Amino acid sequence: MVRSRLGEHKHEDCPHTEMEWLPPSSPEVERVPVQHKPFCEQCGLVKNIGSDRARKLGFFTTALGTLRTRIDRERDRSVFSIGKLTEAQVHLIIKRLEAVEGFDDPYAMTFSAQLDIFERSVRAVRPDIPRAVLESILDRQR
Repeated sequence: MVRSRLGEHKHEDCPHTEMEWLPPSSPEVERVPVQHKPFCEQCGLVKNIGSDRARKLGFFTTALGTLRTRIDRERDRSVFSIGKLTEAQVHLIIKRLEAVEGFDDPYAMTFSAQLDIFERSVRAVRPDIPRAVLESILDRQR
């Protein structure tokens, strides 16, 4: 089940004959001026078919694992590194992501919006983690 703005249901694409011709959701992401886009028959949300598609929550939990490994590795090399990312902190970050309605919904969310939410969630729990470290982890995950 995917949570959407209009309740819990599984999105169902409309038939190809009913697809709508719509402008891009973001001109920076979608280069085509008008596209034939599917929408959910139940709630009416338009599916994001551009390159900025939302990822599943597992993508971000994997990124947190990679971040945790990198911090541990840096900690072993230098005394001036940031503190460990604990299991409890990882759990808190994941809970923050899960609390966002439609976080891994390809109809209601874009990947760039997910990245912003992910960064805010990590910074809320661990404000000492540099932004450059987060960006390098996410670039490697793509």
